[in-house]
Amino acid sequence: MFRPSLARALRATPRSTPCAARPLSRTLISLPRLTSPKLSSARPLPRPSRTPTSFSRAASSTPHGDPSVAPDIEVRDLTDEEYHALADESMDVLHEHLEMLCEDFGPPEWEVEYSSGVMTLTLPPHGTYVINKQPPNHQIWVSSPFSGPARFSMAPDGVWVHHRRKGVQLGSLLDGELKKLVDGEWEGVGLK
Repeated sequence: MFRPSLARALRATPRSTPCAARPLSRTLISLPRLTSPKLSSARPLPRPSRTPTSFSRAASSTPHGDPSVAPDIEVRDLTDEEYHALADESMDVLHEHLEMLCEDFGPPEWEVEYSSGVMTLTLPPHGTYVINKQPPNHQIWVSSPFSGPARFSMAPDGVWVHHRRKGVQLGSLLDGELKKLVDGEWEGVGLK
């Protein structure tokens, strides 16, 4: 596409000027102007809505519609306040017992840190556990160097149970993995 003033300037350039002296734009080959075909059958794109879209959630056993909980796993419907009270209590008990593990039974480089709902248990050379609260789902999530990631929901009997594997509990999973690493009579993580 040429502007009219540019086209006039190009026409005014003498033809006898050597190629090197001509303006660069004059040496370009001019192509016929391409026009796009009319798209009469094309539908206009919908305008984005300014109102929030409502989503329908799949039926679930959790109040927040978490579809990842297996249908055969029973979990308690918790309010946000109940969840935070139960999760904070469990995390505090877990932190206390993991501190005993590190101080009394592990080598000096083992350590546990707990801040803002996230607990990190570093066990060189084995790896690192990350245990954290997940308030939107009312769960506790665990990343284990041995068994990988897992999510735990509160069962009606007050035990944190795996969201997919029936019979797997947070306390027994951690006890089983950590007791293999220590010599002595460590009492475990203190959770059911």
